[in-house]
Amino acid sequence: MSGDLLRRLLRRAVVLAATIAVIGVAVGTVKVAADWRAAAAPLDVAPVAIDTINAQLVAETDRADVLSGQVGSAADQIASLKAALAEASDHIATDAQTAAQLRDQLAAATSKLETLQGQLKAAQTRLAELNKAAARQAAANAAAAAATSGGYGGGEHDDD
Repeated sequence: MSGDLLRRLLRRAVVLAATIAVIGVAVGTVKVAADWRAAAAPLDVAPVAIDTINAQLVAETDRADVLSGQVGSAADQIASLKAALAEASDHIATDAQTAAQLRDQLAAATSKLETLQGQLKAAQTRLAELNKAAARQAAANAAAAAATSGGYGGGEHDDD
């Protein structure tokens, strides 16, 4: 049995040596690949210094403060525009009411004007009729006066 035991130990030693050899080859392959990759892509640009990053942070913080101020200013302008718009809307509503009242007043005045124009036309017609009647009466009076003065021998007539 010692031959059998020796074979088993030998077989185990060969398997153990093969496993260690495979692990060694794997580690060597990874090392060679890492070296090859490092040689293929060298780091040409140095990393950014912390001072540069801090300066950029300060610049961006200042920019954010300026933008925040501009946003606040824009918000104030929007608020004042909203107030002006509300005031303009109130004025428009008031003007619309005033315009409606003025339209009503204009309609009433137009109606009165039409009535007055009708009355004026009637009065002018009546005046023309009265003028014609007065002219006829004046002609009749003149004819009567001529006839009366012609009957007295052409002398003047004295009513005293």
